[in-house]
Formats: sequence, structure tokens, C-alpha cells
Amino acid sequence: MVWLIDLVLLLAGFVLWSRANNEGDEAWSLFLRSIAFLDLAFITFGNGQLLIEIPALALALALPSAASLDRRRT
Repeated sequence: MVWLIDLVLLLAGFVLWSRANNEGDEAWSLFLRSIAFLDLAFITFGNGQLLIEIPALALALALPSAASLDRRRT
């Protein structure tokens, strides 16, 4: 069961990394990559700190893209 949770979190981290690659804004892309890197580091070295991993990843996946933020301003 723990492997399944880690696999889902790993997949979500890679989704976040690929989302960062598709962003047009470099600062936003760097921010998303750093969150993805921290998530993957927690999965690898955190020994199952799910109370940290899951909320941080959910917050990162819920963040809007830089393009949608620009549309809101205008």
C-alpha cells in the first residue's frame, strides 16, 4: 500500500515537472520545478512523511498557470 501511495505521489511530481516545462514565464516555471523537486526529494529521502508530501503537492497542483494569472489582470 505504501508503494502505491509513493507511486501516485511520484507520478504527480512528474506531472508538475512537465507542467513547469510548458509554462511561458521563467520565474513561475522555476517555482513549479522547485516544488516538484522538493516533492521528489521528500518521497526519496523522507521515509514516508505523507503529512508534508500530500498537502504540498496538492497545493502545487492547484496553482494556476502564469497565463491564466495574466488574463485575470486584464
